[in-house]
Amino acid sequence: MLLIAVCDDLPSDRLYTKSLINDFCNRMNYEIYIIDFENGEALEKYYLNQEVFFDIIFLDIYMNGKNGIQTAKQIRKYDLDCKIIFTTTSTKHALESFEVFPYNYLTKPLSKSTFFPIFEKAIDATQKEKQKSLSIKVGSSIQKLFFKDILFIESSARTLSIHTIHAKIYSIVLKLDDIQKQIDDPRFIRCHQSYLVNMDYVSCVENYSFKMINDQAISIVQRNFAGIKKRFYDYLLDKVNMKHSFKKEGE
Repeated sequence: MLLIAVCDDLPSDRLYTKSLINDFCNRMNYEIYIIDFENGEALEKYYLNQEVFFDIIFLDIYMNGKNGIQTAKQIRKYDLDCKIIFTTTSTKHALESFEVFPYNYLTKPLSKSTFFPIFEKAIDATQKEKQKSLSIKVGSSIQKLFFKDILFIESSARTLSIHTIHAKIYSIVLKLDDIQKQIDDPRFIRCHQSYLVNMDYVSCVENYSFKMINDQAISIVQRNFAGIKKRFYDYLLDKVNMKHSFKKEGE
C-alpha cells in the first residue's frame, strides 16, 4: 500500500488532487491511503505524532501560515525518503527548494496530462528504491543496506566505511572501485579517490567539498571540481525535470 499526503489550504484544490490520485490508482490497481491537510502546520504535527511516514506528498507552496518550502524543511528533519511533489502557480522557487530534495513540480491548475506521468514516475521510483540494496558481510552475517539509506562511502587503508542516514557506520574490507561497480546507480558520484557520495543527501557545494545533510564535508578532488559540480547540478535539475523550463526562460 502507498501512503499519500495532500497538503493545500484550498479545499477545492485538495479535493481535485485527491480525485486525480484516486483516478490514476483505480486505473492501475494501486492500493493507496490518502490523508489530506489544510496547512503545513497540520502536516508537521502528523510527523511529530506518527511513526508511519508518507511515500509521496503533494505539497502546495503558497499557503497561509508556513509555505510549502518551510513545511518541507521541517518534514526532512523526520523523513528523508518521501517523494515531495510541489504544487504551485510558479516555478520561481525551484532552485530555493533544492535543499529539501523535491521530487518534482506540478503547476496549477493541475491536469491529467501532467499529473499522471509525474505521479506514475514517483510511484515507480518509490517501489524501485524499496528494492535497490547492497549486501555486505558483517561478521558472520549478511547485512542488506538500501541505497536510499547510504550517505557516503569512505575508503581508508583497504577498509570501506559505509555511512548511513541513521548515523550507523558499517566497515568492510573491499576496494572502493569494486563497491562502486556493485552499486552502479546515478545518484552516487565518485568525487574523490576515497569517497563515493549519494547526491540525494548533498545540501550544497562549497570550498571544494560536498556538504552533506549531517553537516559533514566530503572533499572533491580539485582537478575535477568543475566537472563534478556540473554533474551534481545536472543531477538536481534532472530530478525535478526543470532543465527544459530553465532553458526556455533564459532564451
